[in-house]
Amino acid sequence: MNNIYGEDSGKGFVKEVPISIFAKAVEGAIFKAPLRDNNRIYLSDLWFITSLPIDLIKESISKNSEDLDLPEDINEIYDDWKNKTIWKRTN
Repeated sequence: MNNIYGEDSGKGFVKEVPISIFAKAVEGAIFKAPLRDNNRIYLSDLWFITSLPIDLIKESISKNSEDLDLPEDINEIYDDWKNKTIWKRTN
């Protein structure tokens, strides 16, 4: 999978945006999201704050997890719809 998110503009070209831009938006949302039980952030909260598609949020977290500057009190990002962990702090 490439590091570009794009869509057909209908004008004969595809508008492409680097995933890293969306990762910055998700990073900002992480700072605004409420901490849930066991210091989790729910994917639904990130979706609500950013209004980005769920798959784009997941992809930007998975591809840029090492570059994200996350607060120390966050232990994991949890997909509360599919009941699985997307990201977990490794210490």
